[in-house]
Amino acid sequence: MSIIADGLKAFWNVFAAMSPWLLVGFLIAGMIAVWLPRPLVMKVMGSHLGLRGVLRAVLIGVPLPICSCGVIPIATALRKAGAGKGPTAGFLIATPQTGIDSILATYALLGPFFAIARPVAAFLTGIIGGGAVHAVAGEDEPKVSACGCCQGVSEKPDRGLKAVLWQGYVRILAGVVKPLFIGLVISAAVTVLLPDGFFADSLKGHEWLQLFLMAVLGFPMYVCSTAAIPIAAALVMKGLSPGAAFVFLMTGPAVNAMSIAAISTLIGRRAAIAYVAVIIAGAVLAGALVNLLPDALPAGFSALALQERAPSAVNHISGVVLALIMLNAFLHPPKMR
Repeated sequence: MSIIADGLKAFWNVFAAMSPWLLVGFLIAGMIAVWLPRPLVMKVMGSHLGLRGVLRAVLIGVPLPICSCGVIPIATALRKAGAGKGPTAGFLIATPQTGIDSILATYALLGPFFAIARPVAAFLTGIIGGGAVHAVAGEDEPKVSACGCCQGVSEKPDRGLKAVLWQGYVRILAGVVKPLFIGLVISAAVTVLLPDGFFADSLKGHEWLQLFLMAVLGFPMYVCSTAAIPIAAALVMKGLSPGAAFVFLMTGPAVNAMSIAAISTLIGRRAAIAYVAVIIAGAVLAGALVNLLPDALPAGFSALALQERAPSAVNHISGVVLALIMLNAFLHPPKMR
């Protein structure tokens, strides 16, 4: 019973710490979904090929709260609208790695450096990956992918506050309820079951091995950019290097086994290979750079600090509100139109 109680405590402490930031993040995500004109996005990305198109595609993709599966239908629409393989690949790489909701949640659990570094890494890998795909695969007539694994952000004629709330707290949130819950469960399990210093003891002196291990672990998994945060935090608590956790935060959301086939169909096999290679190489390099920084994590970050830090009244209230919203999204999933 003690293990169960400790696990529930760890689950709630992490969830409550993230909740205020997630509530704000999903609201901003709803604003982006409703108030950022989709035809304008199509025009900007679809009418410019090459590196300038890659840059614009990545800039648009970084703040969008879309998972690695949900980004596929949107990228398909961009290809249909005339976007080149380079801009499409840049969008596919940058978008799922981060979003406004995950940036705020990262700040809550892992501090300001990680919150800034995640979108920067997504931007840089998106630019490099899009440029590499453009160089390797060239450009041709856009192809249409038949992937229907997820529904993306849709067009909504209503642009009022009600539409913003529906997009943020119903439609977008519904897409991350399950992975976020699973991520929190894994985080709690790691926190309770693994002894403190587990990774530091078993992989001591093998920081590069930790980096590649997290790249391999994150590659086949399906975990959204927000759900990856509590898992990464729990792994760091158990002695994993901050750089290795950063690798997981990049590779886990950016690609998964389920989406590779769809991406290959969308931009071609050679381009897909370049796409995956840039993500893995970029993540490992970024992780190595993070390990060189002594203050990557906030002062006092530790398993004891996160487990025993009592959530404030705001955290508790936000946690209850978010839990009810998530339960509603799970029990009454929105109809995708």
